[in-house]
Amino acid sequence: MRVEEIETIERQQAEASKRWRNLWRVHFYSGIIVAPFLVMFAITGLVILYTQPIQDGLQSDLRRVEAGSEMVSFDVQAETVESDIGDDMIVSLTPPRDAGSSTVFGLDSGRSAYVNPYTGEFLGADESQTTLVRWANTFHGHLNNDSLTVSLPAVSALWDGDKVMRDYVVGDLILELAGTWLVILALTGLYLFWPRTSREAKSEVNGKRMWSFRLGKKGRARWRDLHALPGAVLFIMLLFVAASGLPWSTYWGPNFTALANEISPNTWTDAPASAVGVKGDLDRLGNQINWNTGDVPIPASYRPESGAETPTPLSLDSVVQIASEEGMKPNYTIHFPSNGVDDAGNPLYGSFTVSNSWPRKTGEAKDVFIDQFSGATLGQQDVYGYGSVSQAVDTTVSIHMGTQWGIVSRILMTLTCVLTLWSVISAVVMYSKRRRRGTLGLPRRPAEVHLGRGLVVIAVVVGVVYPQWGASALLILAFDKFVIQRNRRLKVAFGQRS
Repeated sequence: MRVEEIETIERQQAEASKRWRNLWRVHFYSGIIVAPFLVMFAITGLVILYTQPIQDGLQSDLRRVEAGSEMVSFDVQAETVESDIGDDMIVSLTPPRDAGSSTVFGLDSGRSAYVNPYTGEFLGADESQTTLVRWANTFHGHLNNDSLTVSLPAVSALWDGDKVMRDYVVGDLILELAGTWLVILALTGLYLFWPRTSREAKSEVNGKRMWSFRLGKKGRARWRDLHALPGAVLFIMLLFVAASGLPWSTYWGPNFTALANEISPNTWTDAPASAVGVKGDLDRLGNQINWNTGDVPIPASYRPESGAETPTPLSLDSVVQIASEEGMKPNYTIHFPSNGVDDAGNPLYGSFTVSNSWPRKTGEAKDVFIDQFSGATLGQQDVYGYGSVSQAVDTTVSIHMGTQWGIVSRILMTLTCVLTLWSVISAVVMYSKRRRRGTLGLPRRPAEVHLGRGLVVIAVVVGVVYPQWGASALLILAFDKFVIQRNRRLKVAFGQRS
């Protein structure tokens, strides 16, 4: 081999080594940013995945009953609740999902009331979710802080014609930022996992060593495998949960929804719109509506002519029977009509809105609007009203929630949560083993930061798709250049020798 070829190979290997070390630093600091949130997401995610058995176990006196032969009328059950809850108005009904479940009445305060459907006995009222489940949903969604907001420019102003500066919840922005850095953590982790031919024989790159544990080794080598191999398996799922969770985010989510509706508009049911509200107004019992249907109009029910006596609404038993005929899935909810008056003082009567439970399979998304007097079906909204982009995203959301493929997706998401916790634990052990006593143990920074053209292009694309990450990455680069690099102590602390 000629001297020029050898020099070229050595130069390429040196560049690859710099790139690897720089990406290792990115992975390391991404992990520091994301690790606390990963632990929180994994633990709360497990609770959310198993909400039903957790609630049934902790509130068995309210939610579980001994099966009987015949049910008491739902109207009688509602009267029993009304006599026990005082002024807290009933706003919804969820019939028993199986023979051993109680009837659940949603209350205007956000609580739920439970009745034994076979005896008519009032079992009690409680929050719609147990404390454990409620806190899991709260922290998983917005860090239990929805009062502190900040005004930011909205990207969707470019195409939706709305105002540019909009208010966003700070807790939501923090979780969204963690989600975008999770994407970087997963991408850099896979890059570091893939062996480099400059350091390992080609046969080892394509052979068994890449996917085997070196349990016979001691120290960091063994823990590197215990961290890297599960991480490589986790790679796709980490990207998936980050991408599928972001439609709920406070900043990226609405911007993406607006873009999705521009690309492939949703087609909502062509039913007469109610003057008293939209479907988002029914979200009284927690996350009961789908991520992108909060603005679906509630159609108005039959409106009598002026001066006519108001007809008597349907009985709840009739609505339940109609829901069964419409093919609603067990655990569906009947939202009661919302009545009002128009600008001229004329009465407007809302419809019963029957909705399949959330979460559910994407194909099971269904709302049926029933005239509260005649029982006629005024309109129906199902998944086929979604645009192609919304339908695809809804499918990823259903997988994220562990419902799309039944027990398979539940096992898949459970494994994702468990492997995530293990990745954080093993990363902490690796850090403790590599950190020299008396130092912070931060990876050294090469004198020249060079990622290569391909990686720079990837970073730019990610920054455009996720503006929050792009803005935060630019801030970090500016801090490194104008603060760390101009302070000797900080340079030493952040791994660059002065």
